[in-house]
Amino acid sequence: METQIKEALTETLNALDRLLGLFRVERMLHLIIGVVGFILLVYAIVLLLNNKEVNTTLLVALFGSSGLITVSSARITYFFNKAFKLVEDIIHSLITGGKK
Repeated sequence: METQIKEALTETLNALDRLLGLFRVERMLHLIIGVVGFILLVYAIVLLLNNKEVNTTLLVALFGSSGLITVSSARITYFFNKAFKLVEDIIHSLITGGKK
């Protein structure tokens, strides 16, 4: 029984590795978008401190950059939550013997 569990866990981790590998490009893209959003946010803060006045360009930079950061971090978190939920479900089914 233990060898079956070890084999199942090994296959699960291999499947998780393949799953994360499939979405590696998309995760990197969201990471790059998050970094660009952060740089844009810092630029908007510098503009705000230098100009002392708020205009449309500054507001677009502030809200746009914070939106980019939010969306990219939410998508990365979603990928990892789904992947680890899959592993959790498989381990739970192995422990309980497939019973709910």
